[in-house]
Amino acid sequence: MVADRRPRPEGDPAERFAACEAAVCGCRPVVERAYRELVDCGRPDRHALEAATVVLRWHHPELDVPQAVQIVERWVVAEDRLH
Repeated sequence: MVADRRPRPEGDPAERFAACEAAVCGCRPVVERAYRELVDCGRPDRHALEAATVVLRWHHPELDVPQAVQIVERWVVAEDRLH
């Protein structure tokens, strides 16, 4: 197994994800796309949420699962409200 090659940032999680919220990091659009495309293909919301969470955790391995799920849910619910 390959060791995680990315550094794990320290500090407040809210500060670390300010860049993600502002789309500076680049992970938010990818996470939202993963969710949206699976839902658009008829996959259950739960499966789309799980897949989007995996994508977020790939970009941010320092997150534990509950944190990642909370972030993904916030992003995709916000996206749904815009449409």
